[in-house]
Amino acid sequence: MHANLVFAQTESVAKKVTNLEVSSNHKLAIEQLKLMLQNKTLTLEDRLLMHTALIHNYQELQQWDSCLNYCHNEITIAKQQGNLLAEATFFKLIGNTYYHIPDKEKAAEYWERSISISSENKFDVLLEQCYHNVGAVYLENGNHFDTAEQYLLRSLNLGLKNNRVNSIENNRHNRLLATLYERTNKLPKAELLYLQLIESNKLLNDTAQLAEALMFYSDVLRKQSKFDKAIQVSAEALLLAKKINQLDMTQTALEFYAANLFAAGNFEKAYKAEAALVEIVRKRFSVDLNSKLSEAEVKYKNAELKHEKEIALVKTKKEKQIYVIAFVSFLVIGSIGLYFWYHKRNARQKMEMQLQMQTEKERLSRDLHDNIGSQMALLANNIESLSTNYKKQNSLNGNIDKLKDSSRQMLQTLRETIWILNTPQISCQDFFDKLIDYVSRYVQGTDGMRLEVSEEFSKKKILNTNEALQLFRICQEAVTNACKYSGSDLLTLSARLSDDGFEIKIADAGIGFKMDKLPLINHYGLINMRKRAADINAVISIEAEEKKGVTVLIVL
Repeated sequence: MHANLVFAQTESVAKKVTNLEVSSNHKLAIEQLKLMLQNKTLTLEDRLLMHTALIHNYQELQQWDSCLNYCHNEITIAKQQGNLLAEATFFKLIGNTYYHIPDKEKAAEYWERSISISSENKFDVLLEQCYHNVGAVYLENGNHFDTAEQYLLRSLNLGLKNNRVNSIENNRHNRLLATLYERTNKLPKAELLYLQLIESNKLLNDTAQLAEALMFYSDVLRKQSKFDKAIQVSAEALLLAKKINQLDMTQTALEFYAANLFAAGNFEKAYKAEAALVEIVRKRFSVDLNSKLSEAEVKYKNAELKHEKEIALVKTKKEKQIYVIAFVSFLVIGSIGLYFWYHKRNARQKMEMQLQMQTEKERLSRDLHDNIGSQMALLANNIESLSTNYKKQNSLNGNIDKLKDSSRQMLQTLRETIWILNTPQISCQDFFDKLIDYVSRYVQGTDGMRLEVSEEFSKKKILNTNEALQLFRICQEAVTNACKYSGSDLLTLSARLSDDGFEIKIADAGIGFKMDKLPLINHYGLINMRKRAADINAVISIEAEEKKGVTVLIVL
């Protein structure tokens, strides 16, 4: 009977913790979890479950220091109590935190420490998770496939041992393992795993994961020249993606479908699929832009109504004052004069508000035109080229690749712009984290270049929307120039926030140039960078020397 009560209590706790872990109010969830952890009667498993949920909420808030400090403190307590399960769990959570930062090498280091403890003490569930995570890191690095396979097979075997057949966790292991086999051209093995994934997701009724598995399975079929089957499978994935109605998944499914059609020589349908993909992106751009302008218009109208109410209130008060002191002519004249002065001032304020609103609209339109507009023009040119080559029966492979790259870049630029515009105030730390994500993606697409990041934030500073947007565009231009023209194998990105201001430095060790002989291809970009810096009262300096690279320093 006592055992049943303990089980019931644990089940109840697990349900509460799950609800808090998926809550969107992360600050409130953290407070409630800390309060629950004060209960001294909790079982060890319940406490670890709460600790894990607490760390997840810290991670959602991107409070990395809080995550790491909390975990290290709990490790100290676990060592004092000889609690090896808690110690191994917090090593795993530290690894998870470093993976999100991201610092994948350090993440793998802490996961290995958790593995060391878990393997000696047969903490199989924890061991399964850490094997999976380390295997994923080796797979992402792209040069340790054998090691990645060993770790993923261990996680898969432990999953079977832990009775996780046809479970979400087991599917995750198989998904990574199938990806590994595909990348190493072990296509029969990859195909077998994808088929197992498809059946398992059908049993779990997981439509999203089923659609994803079908997409990547079609990729394997295409590499095996099974074009008809690849087209059939990718078409099925596209139907499921449309059923789920998630824009990103529909776009991805269309990309796979178009690639399979093209490989099969069905250029007409491939062209139509790519055109549908472009239309999705165009509509997304149009809806987001119109939505943003509509929001700005509503804000302006609300402010205008509020201002008119204030004027009406003041006018009413003034009229009452005039009636009370009507018999004193001096006060009447003074009140009338004051009223007209106040009315004139309000009219001037209203005009200033309208001018400010118009300026903001023009700035928003200009920024979207400069970035999204240029990419839309490039996308239109690529479609026209694809249509021309199709009519001439020329090869379309290069055109389709350009379309894909242009679509992805345009969508990412739009997401970053909307993120900045939707955030009235952005801390320098959050801004730099977003910049790191952008530069990492860009550098990954540049052959032979790697990224080195450093930061020093000894103070706190908040950026407004305009400052963040202009600063982001300056950095985008500097990174684009370095990746396209420097020929450097290293790009350095650093930030420092101190009493002197917010400094961002972007440097390469490439071919460089002489400042008195600016290349025409970079000239207009550098002029725009200086204009954007002047718009937010920032100072930008560019140091360049032939064969010694270029350094761009922005101080706000």
